[in-house]
Amino acid sequence: MNLVKRIASGMIGCVVVLGVLYVGARFDVRWIAGALILGIAYLTAIEYLHLMTKLDIPLAAPEFLIWIPLLVLSYLVLDGRYAEVVLLFAVSYQVLRYLAVTPHRTGFLQAVAGVFGLLYIPWLLHYFYLIYLGAPGQSPMTGAANGIIALLMVFAYDTGAFFVGSAIGRHKAFPNVSPSKTWEGVAGGFVLTVLAMMVGSLWSPVWREFVYWKGFPHVVVASFFVGWAVQLGDVFASKLKRAAGVKDSGVFLPGHGGALDRIDGLLFALPVFYFYFHYVVRFF
Repeated sequence: MNLVKRIASGMIGCVVVLGVLYVGARFDVRWIAGALILGIAYLTAIEYLHLMTKLDIPLAAPEFLIWIPLLVLSYLVLDGRYAEVVLLFAVSYQVLRYLAVTPHRTGFLQAVAGVFGLLYIPWLLHYFYLIYLGAPGQSPMTGAANGIIALLMVFAYDTGAFFVGSAIGRHKAFPNVSPSKTWEGVAGGFVLTVLAMMVGSLWSPVWREFVYWKGFPHVVVASFFVGWAVQLGDVFASKLKRAAGVKDSGVFLPGHGGALDRIDGLLFALPVFYFYFHYVVRFF
């Protein structure tokens, strides 16, 4: 039953995400992806606050959550030119908010948790918007393909690691944090990530030419780094949940355990994907 819920909610999520990306590209209103990022970031931030409470590091929820839309919007308007300034104010506020809290250890942990939460969720998620925008001059459809390929790679790694690990996994990769993860699953996730990028490239002539004619070595290298980022994000979230003494981060996504459970690998993979194709390959 849980698997049925997982598949059903996953399919609904895919339809929503693909619909948003298509509408944004088709009508050149790519800021609509920002609304999607905002919704995901807000749900995930609520779960993060819940986890911090479980860790006995309660944060002032309204004063934390107000920065989520401000940070997301700062990346959407004025081409994000002042986004880092907004981030600086957000981080500074989290420090100042708990400066007078005593005992000092409690105040320090609250300030660290507040700063980390803003970097962990909205800041990492904003890389999806940069990927979606693409390079100056790239068509909206190419930008949509950028986003779809990034999402497909993350989804493929999760899927490959889960099914291959469940079928033939024998050697534990992270036994103290996530006992179900195996090295066989890691290898399966990597292979499926390469295949997902090749399939995703069919969405765009620009990507198709790059992947199938001159960029296949980059496909392999990028899949390796993205796959490891997905795995690292997943293991980190597992560590966070174990520290908080909970099995799932929340209940927003039936069968998936919560919004954070669904995007934990994505959060770490987005900047890796962006930096590789922006700075190494200079594709966008």
